[in-house]
Amino acid sequence: MKRISLLLLTIHIVVFASSQDILTARSQGVGNIVTISGIVTNGDELGPIRYVEDQTAGIAIYDLSTNNYLANVVRGDSITVTGILVDYNGLLEMNPNSSAIIHSSNNILPTPQILTPNQIGEPTESEIVQFNNAIFANGGSTFTSTTYNFSSAGQQGKIFLRSGHPLIGTLIPMGPVTLIGISSQYTFSIPANDGYQILPRDSADIVLSGDLIFTSPVIQSNITTSAFDLSWTTSDTALSFVNYGTTSSLGTFLSNGVSNSFSHTLNLSSLQPATIYYVECFSTNGVDTASSGIGVYSTASNSSGKIRPYFNHTVDLSVSTGVDAQNISTYFNDTIKAYMDLAQSTLDICVYNASDATIATAINDAYNRGVQVRYIADDDGLNSMLSSLDPNIPIVYRDPNTAGIMHNKFVIVDANSTNNSWVMGGSCNWTNPSNLFNDYNNLIFIQDEALAKAYTIEFEEMWSGVFGTHKTDNTPHKFLIDGKDVEVYFSPSDQTTSKILDIINNVDYTFEFALLSFTKNDLGEAIIAKDAEFGVNIRGIMEQQNMTGSEYDALIDANVNVKSHMGITHQLHHKYAIADANVLLSDPTVLTGSHNWSNNAENNSDENTIIIHDHTIANIYLQEFTERFNELSSGTNIDEFIDVEINLYPNPSRGKVNITTELQIAAIKLYDEQGKLLNTIYDSELIIQKAGLYFIKIITEEGTLLKKVIIY
Repeated sequence: MKRISLLLLTIHIVVFASSQDILTARSQGVGNIVTISGIVTNGDELGPIRYVEDQTAGIAIYDLSTNNYLANVVRGDSITVTGILVDYNGLLEMNPNSSAIIHSSNNILPTPQILTPNQIGEPTESEIVQFNNAIFANGGSTFTSTTYNFSSAGQQGKIFLRSGHPLIGTLIPMGPVTLIGISSQYTFSIPANDGYQILPRDSADIVLSGDLIFTSPVIQSNITTSAFDLSWTTSDTALSFVNYGTTSSLGTFLSNGVSNSFSHTLNLSSLQPATIYYVECFSTNGVDTASSGIGVYSTASNSSGKIRPYFNHTVDLSVSTGVDAQNISTYFNDTIKAYMDLAQSTLDICVYNASDATIATAINDAYNRGVQVRYIADDDGLNSMLSSLDPNIPIVYRDPNTAGIMHNKFVIVDANSTNNSWVMGGSCNWTNPSNLFNDYNNLIFIQDEALAKAYTIEFEEMWSGVFGTHKTDNTPHKFLIDGKDVEVYFSPSDQTTSKILDIINNVDYTFEFALLSFTKNDLGEAIIAKDAEFGVNIRGIMEQQNMTGSEYDALIDANVNVKSHMGITHQLHHKYAIADANVLLSDPTVLTGSHNWSNNAENNSDENTIIIHDHTIANIYLQEFTERFNELSSGTNIDEFIDVEINLYPNPSRGKVNITTELQIAAIKLYDEQGKLLNTIYDSELIIQKAGLYFIKIITEEGTLLKKVIIY
């Protein structure tokens, strides 16, 4: 026995002796084979990658083979591993060529280095680091799989959460925290001198300060031209306060009096219309204080609030509930020009790609009549129209050395005018004839001063040269426009995907989407889960069916009623969704803008998304969707099953129900009386063993139908 132990000890000594310290290994450079030893600092919460650290440095290990060289390697293991050094978007990684040797487990991890964000870089890569008094820019929102900005010591940093991370779905802290994580990098820049990000591993890596914390986001409500409410909850009873002003310097202090409560609401009154206010919320319990960080909010305007959507292809007026959708066909450029012609003082344009002479004329005309014109474009777009503009019109291009693109398509007219401020959004680039006339697109124009000012903040940020992941969440998001609740989010700073998820998760009856690109797994999973709910009918159209990472096959496999637009003449370029369009007692909502449902849109590109809670606008978009959906080769609206015979017999029955129809059944979903999904079968014979009232959703190539079944 002693001989065996001595032999094992000898083997370990030989293994360690043959390995290099990690700092030396890193210096060997890409393409070299190295052997390192160290402590593993993460597990599956960061996916298949493992970070290893010794007393000199850290390194990432990623197994690209099918040999499972990192099988059973977990946080706290002491390992030795050999592999080749590679570069992955700026991160120095090792790809192992043999199985990792695990020497021991449950080792104490390296002590985190206490740093400031500006100290993150190549010297700290793959090491555990810590930031004191870190404050998240999106405090009060919910974590999803994306990047999040934080500040510490007056400097800016960011974290990244992958899909499936344990923090997803939890509340982003609103006060200062101790933030711990692994220093990493992801960039497309050459040289790779940016994209540094922190990877927290679980909730233990975000240490809250004090016992009193915010347990909900700060919610703005009851918006008027002179007031609004802010509400939040805390972990213990406390007094509540706000400090607010028209700049981030704040300056006006407001208290709720002497009332201690878990729930807090303060009314900010005597405010000015269409004015942006910066507010920090506080709760105090003795010497313990919790704060929200500075939020940005707007009052309502005195503008008309007109909302005008337009489409460039046919619409189905048969589903109109009173206000018909406008198909203006080949007049998209004339319509854009008409709104530009309204400009009297300012015209700010932010469009990915343009080649239309009519629009160029409108821009030049505005400049010639004394309007201040500014233009933001993407550096990758052809943008042949820009050479036709007056050379004195200033143009800012997105930095070509950053990930993502400037993908917006918005215009702001006279932002500071009550009656003449307009914002144009939607999905349409200004390419002639492709996007303007041939591809399926939507435009939306909104006359509202408050909204125009919010868009101007976003415009100014990019105008100053700040794009993509360098932007911050610095605009108001909620507006009251002609009595309608409207939300606006800008990517990648505002966690737009989480807002789309909120809409999907709150659908009660119907949900439609029309998308050029759909590759976000979390959105696909949410749609599949919602489609499984009793009484929910989901329909979708996707253009890029075979794009890498497309959700199309997953949706089809889950029997979601989605159709491919791939192969149809001219592409479906929309990026809209509609929730409960014709259900007035629910929350009819439409979402549109430039944001595809993709990782690039969420994490890298400059995008904008408008969410409108209104039955009329939702129905207008439903008219466009219905036309697109019904003109495709397969599938029909659920309401068109009236003349199709589907028989259930016997019904009532003692537990065995047969289903007959001429339609091809793809699946049958069984629900109990409360709407809980019990089972999914793929046959025409249904067995139910327990007596009661049930519902079944019959899914066919032609659509979906609900039937009631009684078992006695």
